[in-house]
Amino acid sequence: MNADLSKQSDVVASAPIVTPTKAQAVYEELRRQILTGVLSPGLEVNQEAMAASLGVSITPLREALRRLEMEGLLGLKAHRTVNISPLTRKELAELYLIRAELDSLAAGLAAKAASTEEKASIGKLARREPVRDPIVQLELNRTFHRSIYSVCGNESLIILLDQLWDRTDRYRLILVRKELVGGTDSSRDHIEIADAISSGEAQRAGALMRAHISRSRALIGETLEGHGSMLGMLPK
Repeated sequence: MNADLSKQSDVVASAPIVTPTKAQAVYEELRRQILTGVLSPGLEVNQEAMAASLGVSITPLREALRRLEMEGLLGLKAHRTVNISPLTRKELAELYLIRAELDSLAAGLAAKAASTEEKASIGKLARREPVRDPIVQLELNRTFHRSIYSVCGNESLIILLDQLWDRTDRYRLILVRKELVGGTDSSRDHIEIADAISSGEAQRAGALMRAHISRSRALIGETLEGHGSMLGMLPK
């Protein structure tokens, strides 16, 4: 029996590193292009032309496109045309209305459910210095928020928030860029939220999170209004 276990251990130790599939690589690249505006809001692109530009066949492209469509980042027309979803006031309002409620709920639950170690980790993430790369900072902000809702103890809520955060990335990137240019960031809000969670103040943590999300929505809306021509068409 010990010999069998030894053989099994050798197999595990020598297992090859799993590399991303073509579809995963295409998904990550297209998502980056959408977030950074290389593929601008409202743009229409032929699927064959898109596949050629990425150097892949149509099969991995369509798999990646289906994932991005589920995230609300694009739409598919007649299996031939890709339409990059526009940024809209309506979607911004809808997504952030839901986030204000669900992120707030998760923060309150986390204040009760998180372990001492998890609360300490949340506090460290809240105090991390911002970086100048907006894409990296976007992910750092998400890491902080996910550190909260991932320990709320409600698996269904975690799944919903993961999906919701995927759909708000383009809007949040607008906010991150605004904060970097203006020399401000969300660190103060994050620290206050983390401290409330650390001390087990569920009601306060929820209220602080709701206010944080509401301020973010307002700043994004102001930026969209002021720089709509830079971001593509902005329907009502």
